[in-house]
Parts: sequence; C-alpha cells; structure tokens
Amino acid sequence: MLLEKPQHSIFLPDLVLSDLLPDHFPAWKQDTELESVRWLCKATRQFFALRKRRGCIVNSENQLLHQNELGDSKKANEWVCGVLKSAEPRPRLFVDLCVPLLHSLAFRGDADALDRFLRCLIDEFDKAVAHVEVPSGLWVRKSDVVRGLQLYEQVHLARNVRCTSIRVLARHPILFGGMVYACAFALAFLRLRWMEKRTRMLLTIGVIPEFR
Repeated sequence: MLLEKPQHSIFLPDLVLSDLLPDHFPAWKQDTELESVRWLCKATRQFFALRKRRGCIVNSENQLLHQNELGDSKKANEWVCGVLKSAEPRPRLFVDLCVPLLHSLAFRGDADALDRFLRCLIDEFDKAVAHVEVPSGLWVRKSDVVRGLQLYEQVHLARNVRCTSIRVLARHPILFGGMVYACAFALAFLRLRWMEKRTRMLLTIGVIPEFR
C-alpha cells in the first residue's frame, strides 16, 4: 500500500511534550550544556521505548501514517543521539550541535524558519518567567533567595517550560519525523535559558552558582 507522507508532522506537541517530561527535570550536577544534551538523548529514547506513545490521537484514518512517522522519528533520533555521543565532551555542545540538528530535522535547512522558532521560544519564555526576580530590601537574605529559586525550579519550572513549548510549537510547523526532537530540543533549550536568568539573579546578590 502506497502512503503519501505529508510535509509536516501529524504529532501534537502537547502529547509529545508530556511524554518527554511528565514530571520535573533532573537536578543539575555540573556541566549544564553536556547534561542537557544527555537528557535530550535519554528523554527521546525513553519516548520511543514507551508501550503507548502519544504522538497524536490515533484513529482508523491516521493509524498507518502515525506508525510511519514513529518509525521515521525513531531512526532520525538514533542518528541524532549517535552524532551527539560522538561529540562529547565539547565546549558549547548544545549550541554547536543541537541547533544545527534542529535546523536539519525540523526545518530542512530553512534558516528563516529556524530563526523565527528560536526567537519565539525566547520571547515567550522570557514573558513566562518575567515575574521571577530577586526581591529588593535590606531584609532580603541570600539564603532566602536561593531557597526561593530552588522552590520555583521544583514546583513551577517544568510546567512553564512545557506550556511555553506547546504555544511555540503550535505556531511553527515542524517537518514530518522531526516533532519528537523539536519538542525535546525546546524543553532543553528553555531550561538552559532559565539557567542564564538564574545565574544573573544569583550574581546580583553575590552568590557564585556551583553550575552555570
């Protein structure tokens, strides 16, 4: 049976994202870029290992197409993980490799589409976390600020990252077979974006982060 594949993914970002990050991010250890790359590979492989993957709402009309996109996505993901593994350890691993891979898998070399996607991710996430700031006043203690940031990460960060990713991915068509990687990339990218903001806030109160 011949199957005509559409240009863009039939997967729904909200379903893929909830399977990739059902709970919270793992704790940082030291190298945030390297750990982000390793998390991306682990999360995507776990997605394909799930017995009930929820790429989209499957029915009799799209079942075969769903299976085909799963197959294409899995093959592409194994290639991605192989490329990333072979590049360890490398400075700026996430920026130097994960972004070009997104360019290829999700946008097929369309630099303008990639740029719009990344800018939208940044803008939407910055709005989502704009309220998270270091309080001012003589009564503010460094330990309270650190605990407050830790609490935000434990309770709110993953949800804000997922919600932002859903909004942005819904506005930017992703190529057939590229949605799983695009979703994992968005989650890891925004967590790194949060780390930049977190580091700046800690430095303003004279706290040197253990990892940046």
